[in-house]
Amino acid sequence: MKDNILKYILVVSLLMNFSLLGTAGYTHYKQSSFRSATSVGPGIPGRAGQSDCGVNGHLFQQLSLNPEQLKLFQQKAEIFHATVITKRQEVDRLRRTLLALLREDLPDDKTMQATIARINKEQEEIQKISVAHMLEFKSMLNKDQQKKFMNMIEDAMCPVTK
Repeated sequence: MKDNILKYILVVSLLMNFSLLGTAGYTHYKQSSFRSATSVGPGIPGRAGQSDCGVNGHLFQQLSLNPEQLKLFQQKAEIFHATVITKRQEVDRLRRTLLALLREDLPDDKTMQATIARINKEQEEIQKISVAHMLEFKSMLNKDQQKKFMNMIEDAMCPVTK
């Protein structure tokens, strides 16, 4: 009976993780359609001409950053992105570990639960790092820029569906 409950909890946890991955993929797909086709500026990490910084590729233009703000944000953004990439890679590694455990004929429940806990911890750290980065960036802006920035964050995190 106890094994059935643990298996049920594991399945629910896995479904939640996969739904999170699906949601993240969908959100990335939707946001990438709004990103600029050109790079935002020097020193900003990007893929195929797209910026990874900010809510979309027009962050700097929409906020009307002055040169000092732009330079400081670029420095902070590089550190932030490197940290988040490392954390995401660890989450991916842990998920592969969890899947390998699931493939076993008799998976060790304690090891699976520990792996799930580690995945959750890494995801929580990513969220905390992201919030701290947003607050730090917000503190670098004037009141008008802060309002625009928070509206952009809200649009990205809570898009209005029509």
